[in-house]
Formats: sequence, C-alpha cells, structure tokens
Amino acid sequence: MPTKGFSHKKPTIKDIAKLVGVSHVAVSKALKDAPDISSALKEKVNRVASEIGYMPNASASYLSSKNTAHNIGMIVPSLGADTAYDEAFKAISEAAAFKNHSILLGVSDRNRDLERQYCRIMCENRVGALIISPISSEIEDIKQICAQTVPLIFIGGKVDSKEQHCVHLNYSKSAALAVDYLYALGHRDIFLFLYHPMNKTIMQKKEGYEKAMRARNLTPTVYLEGESADTYTAGCVLTESLIKSGNLPTAIWCASDLMAIGVMDTLKLNHFKIPEDISVMGHDNLPFSKFSAYQLTTFDVPKKALGEAAVNMALTIMENGDDEERIHVSLEALLIKRGSTGKAPVKIRDKGNEI
Repeated sequence: MPTKGFSHKKPTIKDIAKLVGVSHVAVSKALKDAPDISSALKEKVNRVASEIGYMPNASASYLSSKNTAHNIGMIVPSLGADTAYDEAFKAISEAAAFKNHSILLGVSDRNRDLERQYCRIMCENRVGALIISPISSEIEDIKQICAQTVPLIFIGGKVDSKEQHCVHLNYSKSAALAVDYLYALGHRDIFLFLYHPMNKTIMQKKEGYEKAMRARNLTPTVYLEGESADTYTAGCVLTESLIKSGNLPTAIWCASDLMAIGVMDTLKLNHFKIPEDISVMGHDNLPFSKFSAYQLTTFDVPKKALGEAAVNMALTIMENGDDEERIHVSLEALLIKRGSTGKAPVKIRDKGNEI
C-alpha cells in the first residue's frame, strides 16, 4: 500500500482509520487487541499500520498493558494560599479521582532546572499524560524532554493557545471587563500594575487593557515592577512611588490579588480611603481577597472547569494515544464585584494637599 500521502507527517491512528474505513476508536482498540474487535479487523489494521510506518505512542503502549488506575502527571510553579495553583491542583486532583485516576505532582518553585527535572521524572514514571503550567512562555525544552514519551497538556495563559493540547485562559477578556466595569463607575484615569516576567499571561492583560482604554479614547498607563515571586512588595513599591510623585489615578487594576493587597495596604497607611478615594482591583480571587479587611474586587479563574477540562483531555489522550488532533479549551475569568471598587471621586485629596 502506498505511503505517499503520509510522508509529510508521522502516521496517526486517524490515518489508519481512513485507509481501513472504520472509526479511529475501532483502530485504537484493534491495536490494543481488545476482545470486542474481530480477528479479521485486527489483522487488517495491523497490516495497514505496518505498511504506512505507524509507530504507537510509547506512553499509550505502556498504559495499555496495565489494569490498574493510571497516574496523570502535573507540574505547577508553586503552591499555597497566595497562588491560584493551589486551587487549580485541588480541582484537577478531584476531577481525576472521580475518574479513578491519581495525580503525580511536581512543584517547580519557579526554577527552570527543577521544572526540567520534574519533566524527566514524569517521563521515567511513564505518566499517561502530563498537565503542566510552565513558569515561562519558553517551553521548547519541556517539549523536547517529553517528546515521544509523555503527551503534554498546557494550562493557563503563559503558553500560546495554538499548542496541540491546552486549556487556555483568556486574560485579554479579563482586561476588557476590568476597563468596562471601572469606566461604567465613572473612572477615566485607570492605571494597570504588572510584574515581571513579561510572559504571555502578562502580555494578554497589558494588550487587552491598552486596547480597551484606547477604544474609549482614554490614555493607558502601565507600570511594571517586581517579580512574580513577590507581587505584594511590587504593589507597595509602585503605590508609594505614585503617592510621592502626586500622580495617583482614581482606579488601579493589578495583575494579581497579592499585588492589589500591597496597593491597598500602602494606600491605607497613607490615609487614603478605598474606594472613596481610589478603587482597586485584582485578579485570581485568592482566598484572602474576600476577607473583610480587603473585600477585593477581582476575577475568579474557573478552576473547577479548568480541572475537569484538563483531566478529560488527559483521559482522551490516554485512551486513544497522542495521535489525537489538536484539543483546545478556552476559558474566561468571572468578574467578582466587592467593596474595593466604587464610583469615581470628583478629586483625590492627600489629606490636606490637593492632588
């Protein structure tokens, strides 16, 4: 049988299915010697697979020989109540448990070398699929380590949504909603606080904010300070600097809840009222954001939906091998309105000094 039609790529289960004239599920079962597939079909499928040079995914082959529940790998940059990854892991772990699977977790502590090592460990343990929220938008090293061994599912906003398998968070939508909401409250002087590194998550928020501001003929003002490991301090430093310069806006949107808390604490120390003088918004809806001391308006990342989507994607790949075509899920955060935002003031007073 000619193989000319498949010289441009690695042959897949779906290629075999087209040639044999059956579904890709039937082909997958035939290759796994499933009892509900006839001997004649198994023979034909295996013959076609051999003729076009099909090579089964190593991870899928390994898993098909096991009768016990299979591990799903997961690597996140950090865990704890001050990160969104804590709840994301819980959501994914819970979704996997209900599907009779378990999660093998690695926490990279925002260290590239440790992230790479965890990838190698996941490959050595032959997890059925690896769900990863990388610490950087640069992921070629991850893809190289896991190539032909463990299928990858990227989650979050740091990775391009064009990756083969991903659960993508649309932070540009968060930016548009933030500007819409503050504009409706009468705010025209709206600042955005960001932090390093300038990965795709941060860039989505920045570009979405700038687009939304310009659409309303407003001037976007973006400040970049600090690192992702300590956004609270970055919020404090930026706010203190603006107070000293007398350049405070009527509203500040921060790229993270922890950064917004730093802004609020610094404003309060300098006798500003929130939201009467300045409105403050965050992102991620971390547990402390609802505390009475803050009542932070923020965005809730759909963690349960993210967990279910990532696990369902992993199970699909584990069932059919990594020959599945691109699987992509896009999710949007939900605006949570609390007491840290209010109508824009007529003017801001620095307790005696007009600004």
